Amino acid sequence: MKNTILLLVAFAVISCKKQQSVDEENNNYRLELNKKITPNKPFFDFDEVTHYQISISEKDFLDLVHVDSVSEEGKLLSCLLEDPCPITQEEKVKFEKAIKSVDKQENVINPKYYNELRNKIFTEKKCKESWAYACAPLYRDIFIFKKNKMETGMAKICFECQLFSFSNEEAVTDCFNMNGELGRLKKIILKNKKKN
Repeated sequence: MKNTILLLVAFAVISCKKQQSVDEENNNYRLELNKKITPNKPFFDFDEVTHYQISISEKDFLDLVHVDSVSEEGKLLSCLLEDPCPITQEEKVKFEKAIKSVDKQENVINPKYYNELRNKIFTEKKCKESWAYACAPLYRDIFIFKKNKMETGMAKICFECQLFSFSNEEAVTDCFNMNGELGRLKKIILKNKKKN
């Protein structure tokens, strides 16, 4: 009995020390990250935003792509829902083909929301804390940003996992959603749909 108690105490001490080490690493990472951030610097320059929403359940998606022979439709959906934002020309061509071919809702975001999108949601902010997510995203919400009719950026969002991908590789986006950005974005989507 005495040995069991000693073993439990030793395990508790080791666990506490490991947790302290992880907490220190997270804190150091957050401090270093905050040094790279330019507060309130927008991720994108835009005068138009289009929101695409792809309505497919996770089960239906998995049924399409996790088969021996994936259909063309499955490959296109996989490009949209699983791949990060396209960066190379080849990825952009593949994305264009995919977005044109799938069933989706398309809504141009009302310009009255642009200030909030630019200055409160898609903008660099310092992290007050940091955390990681442990799920595979399905990017069902895609935002295309344009300036003078030319694409200036893209955001792919998985609201379920709270994960995201941005095309602007220069922006420091690691603290995105540490200040409730996805909740604000969801409200804008709902309000915008009601007006359309």
